[in-house]
Amino acid sequence: MGEWKTVFDAEVEGRPVVVKVYDSDDESEAGERAVRVTTMPIGDGASALERNEQTPLSGPAEAGSIILDPAIFDDLEEELIEVGFSPEAAARIASTVPR
Repeated sequence: MGEWKTVFDAEVEGRPVVVKVYDSDDESEAGERAVRVTTMPIGDGASALERNEQTPLSGPAEAGSIILDPAIFDDLEEELIEVGFSPEAAARIASTVPR
């Protein structure tokens, strides 16, 4: 049985971003790892930055957080852009996923 492992946990463009990959012996049919990205919506950046160390984003999803679970890895950058990240930031976030 696999588990979600955090591969990136930092602030990008003023928003907290956590990237997790599902670590398992079984890979998806496409041969790619499952990826999950959790962030905050635009406009909630200030409240997200005020969260303290006792309530990290990598824990249970906070109310109002955005969770992206792209069906295929190639969709990740596009989904990040759709939720407000610049193309450069989306590429940076996607590059943290081990291939």
